[in-house]
Amino acid sequence: MNEIETAAQQLIDEFEGEAAYLAYNLQTGAEVGYRADAVMPTASTIKLLVLAEIARQADAGLIDIKQMLPLQPEDTTGGSGILKDLSPDVMLSVRDIATLMIALSDNIATNALIRLAGRERIEQSGREWGMTATTLKSGDWPERNARQYASSTPKDIVQLLRLVATDTLVSPEASALVRDILVTQQYHDQIGRYLPFGQYLRVGAVHQGQVVIRSKSGFMTDGNGAVRVDAGIIEIDGEQRYVLCLMNEGHPELAFNSEHPGAILNGRISRIIFDAWS
Repeated sequence: MNEIETAAQQLIDEFEGEAAYLAYNLQTGAEVGYRADAVMPTASTIKLLVLAEIARQADAGLIDIKQMLPLQPEDTTGGSGILKDLSPDVMLSVRDIATLMIALSDNIATNALIRLAGRERIEQSGREWGMTATTLKSGDWPERNARQYASSTPKDIVQLLRLVATDTLVSPEASALVRDILVTQQYHDQIGRYLPFGQYLRVGAVHQGQVVIRSKSGFMTDGNGAVRVDAGIIEIDGEQRYVLCLMNEGHPELAFNSEHPGAILNGRISRIIFDAWS
């Protein structure tokens, strides 16, 4: 173990649940992690893959991100987001809906984009990108087993983020589209929790801060306990420095709040990596 892994392991050993993580340094090629191949529930972090597929199809000319995408009754679901509180006949572009999926983790927006892109095609693209252990099974949130929604590994998710960060997700344009939407996320109680990151130092896709986080988090509960996941690209002083994925499950505290032990664990591991690689 190196210093990062030793410090992270001490935190994981004290955690009342299962944890896994992987970080990849884009400048040196170094990797640090724990149980990087462990299959775990992703919660809303699977929306990274949905967004990547939308970017792929847009790049191929199969969809137009400026086109209006009417919502359908089958898109309706509960959980996070704002579309459930708006008029059902609201008309937004594909890009706007994708932004809501990431910025507010909107579940109705997610279902609309899965319907547009195709669930099987999303999973197939994931496999083509090297995400061989990743599944997207259902748009409904299960009560008993979070894996019935979606599952993946830190290794798979970091692989996708590496493609996005290095302009190799289909094309530089597709990669840039994903990065521009990822920077809109509003939930920063995990990766960004202890970092010197100013969430509001941003106008559109341009962030003025020294540290920029382009990420997608996820949180839910099931019959096994709480799930907390976050994954993203960290930029420092205008350079993409590293990508990481932090996952945990099974903690007995079921409350949805920013002080959840799972969020704190992921935040503390994120800071350990930042201190070593910044």
